[in-house]
Amino acid sequence: MATRGNVEIAELVARHKIVVCSGSGGVGKTTTAASLALWGALAGRRAIVLTIDPARRLADSLGVGPIGNTPVEVPREVLGRLGREVRGTLSAMMLDQKGSWDELVERHAPPDARARILENRFYRQLSQSFAGSQEYMAVEQLGELEASGRYDLIVVDTPPTQHALDFLEAPERLLAFLDRKIVKWFVRPSFSAGWSTLRTMNRTVGFLLHKIEDATGVTALADVTDFFGAMSGLFEDFEPRVQRVTQLLRQPATAFVLVAGPDEQVLGQAQYLAAQMSARGMPLKGVVMNRVHPLVTHDGVADSVDAVTALLEARLRGEQPSSTAPLERPRRSTKAPATVAVARTSLTERLARNFVAYQTRARGDAVRMEIFRQGLPRGVPLVQVPNLAGDIHDLSGLLLLHPHLFGARAA
Repeated sequence: MATRGNVEIAELVARHKIVVCSGSGGVGKTTTAASLALWGALAGRRAIVLTIDPARRLADSLGVGPIGNTPVEVPREVLGRLGREVRGTLSAMMLDQKGSWDELVERHAPPDARARILENRFYRQLSQSFAGSQEYMAVEQLGELEASGRYDLIVVDTPPTQHALDFLEAPERLLAFLDRKIVKWFVRPSFSAGWSTLRTMNRTVGFLLHKIEDATGVTALADVTDFFGAMSGLFEDFEPRVQRVTQLLRQPATAFVLVAGPDEQVLGQAQYLAAQMSARGMPLKGVVMNRVHPLVTHDGVADSVDAVTALLEARLRGEQPSSTAPLERPRRSTKAPATVAVARTSLTERLARNFVAYQTRARGDAVRMEIFRQGLPRGVPLVQVPNLAGDIHDLSGLLLLHPHLFGARAA
């Protein structure tokens, strides 16, 4: 039976065009994002999942070959193996940071300046290792996908928590770095004086140049000034474009889904990220709690190792002990060989200890998740995905998540 959380996560995906999955590393964001996109495709959406996860697990999950900066559609025959009617389409792409920057230059830079920009050493460093560069290009790529009109569901898999904040802040940060005043300042004739001379002329200038060196590793002033000179035409429409993609993250058609796990450290990072998202006007709309250990609550379950051992031994004898009667450890039969009795007791005790340890962990998960749930904004749904027996590595595995994410609607 579907819980209200399942229903609301299903409605969340149905109502929004963009779903951004954020969270700390190793909590299953990539798998969750791919599963959400698959759900959209099954429902008739033209879905695509964009990942900037450097682990590159997405292609394996979707059963397609290498993916990169160009969307790759999952073949219909591959989707057909799921045994479900797939009314929509499913595509995937993974951000190529350098390739995305090059495409940006190709689209927006003046034709006579493109080659200079692409070959410029400062540009190459900026496009590959500048802080926030990857995250900005992810937002830029998201804007391109949205503007293309080819997709009505775009699911974004963001980097781990600290980098996820970079993803949220990247447009404004890059806009501040490439501010028009700075561009005009860099192309002044006075820059022919040289890097070392400018350091001694002005403390502020020296500080800025030092920051550029730290960020890019480029110390040649000619490379920097040539870059800004060649890019001046591109910067003319840079600010409106940044403002557009920034608003894209805040518009009602965009939903942020936090992916977390029940471990204390992971939940602490999730709380921090949720607060930062809210402060930036990007409110949380759903939580997926992965790798949860569900508490076993059926009749006959006991807490102590001795009681569980007694229960196991009773069941081995084919007995059904009462759930209300106190469980006492049975006396061993004198008819059974001693070695067999010892081996059986040793096995049941190990099983009992393992079960009690599992129950202890499950109770801890439940307590921590309840405390976390109480701190969420009112109305934010939370769904739980249990700790599965194996890793998910194909479309069928992604399908296994749907009953936990969407409840009865996944049938």
